[in-house]
Amino acid sequence: MKLVIFFILFICGIIKSQQYGPTWSQINSRPIPDWYDDVKFGIFIHFGIYSVPAFSNGGYAEWYWWTLENPSSDGGATQRYHEKEFGANYTYQDFVSQFNCRLFDPDEWASIIEKSGAKYVVLTSKHHEGYTLWKSEQSWNWNSVETGPGIDIVGALTKSIKNIGLHMGLYHSLFEWFNPLYLADAETGKNPTTQVYVDEILMKQLKDIVTTYEPDLIWADGDWMQLSNYWKSTEFLSWLYTNSSVKDTVVVNDRWGSECRDKNGGYYTGSDNFNPYKIQTHKWENCATIGYSYGYDEYEQATDYQNATELLIDFVTTIACGGNFLLDVGPDAQGTIPNNMVDRLLEIGNWLSINSESIYGSSPWRIQNDTFNIWYTTNTTNGNVYAFVFELPENGILFLKDPTGNSNTKAILLGLKSEKGIQVSLPIDSNKSGITLSIPMVAPQDYPPYIYVFRLTDVK
Repeated sequence: MKLVIFFILFICGIIKSQQYGPTWSQINSRPIPDWYDDVKFGIFIHFGIYSVPAFSNGGYAEWYWWTLENPSSDGGATQRYHEKEFGANYTYQDFVSQFNCRLFDPDEWASIIEKSGAKYVVLTSKHHEGYTLWKSEQSWNWNSVETGPGIDIVGALTKSIKNIGLHMGLYHSLFEWFNPLYLADAETGKNPTTQVYVDEILMKQLKDIVTTYEPDLIWADGDWMQLSNYWKSTEFLSWLYTNSSVKDTVVVNDRWGSECRDKNGGYYTGSDNFNPYKIQTHKWENCATIGYSYGYDEYEQATDYQNATELLIDFVTTIACGGNFLLDVGPDAQGTIPNNMVDRLLEIGNWLSINSESIYGSSPWRIQNDTFNIWYTTNTTNGNVYAFVFELPENGILFLKDPTGNSNTKAILLGLKSEKGIQVSLPIDSNKSGITLSIPMVAPQDYPPYIYVFRLTDVK
């Protein structure tokens, strides 16, 4: 009998330990599920009505409606463009008929993402415009099922992504620029005294996407508009962590209120395209863009797009400092990912197919970098250290100043096509750190692409 009582008390203790109350101290005590740190690389997808006009004045195309209605925000560039191309009487809502997604193929998107080497996806379920990519009862006649393409985009892509074994996440804007319920709440004061929008729209939509699609990640945004107590963020997260069907696996970010970023929630996001180039004490993410905009901007020039090497430098420096790399693509209104973005994803995937062991499941090493040209990670499973080198010396002699080697130390340049190995030389003074690598000269096509990764064994 005593054994039975002990077992019941033990189980009750476990259950109690998995409950998270609606306070930031309790929410913040919940560990981030391990899968998120292991996967390292994800794809962000900004897709909505803004994909139709596909214009910004060197900024964010997904903010088109805001800049149209607030011309001072971009010097009137969007308003002038809109009146010239569509006419002064053409409303933002009129764009919905052109958001046809006639070429949208979720399996093709999933295939491209899989080939990129990304392990998780974050799709905009609703941006600040309020248009939802699923049939939301709180967004009647302003969603992708009842208007526009007539497709449950969230559902279709979720199915395709999960079918290939990747993690599916959903971005959701806490607020809507022009929702009358939100505007009415905001008019009651700096700290609103009513929460009609939150009760009638936000909470119902968040719980709807969680229960319907069971995402592995919720990416909140629009946090800067109000404190978290207005958004009822802790109440939602308490439910998410304690009572939802994804309570054990779901990951969230930190954009849950104007006071929360880099402080409360799950992993930290800093600002857009955030990369501190130094180790952080908390798990973080760099949500990066290929060009300037997150949403599709057909007026971005080829020179506005980073090449594969530039993107991989951002990627590697993020991973070396303990972050995840969430790279954005913006499909057009027909539902296709632009070819130049696909090219970048496939180039990254090619590099990862050679160097995956240095990225997935890796951890920051004791030193993040020697110089900006040389960065490190380690794999605690095999004990290897990986040196990422952006440029090789012309003479083929590379000095790594921080690793400490011994007579058993070996180095391999991943992807190098050569029968000759890399010679490792140690300092004459055994008390000094550093190793020198002599790299064999080969034909240009026999070197691996973009960024060079050296596997170092038996180093400290």
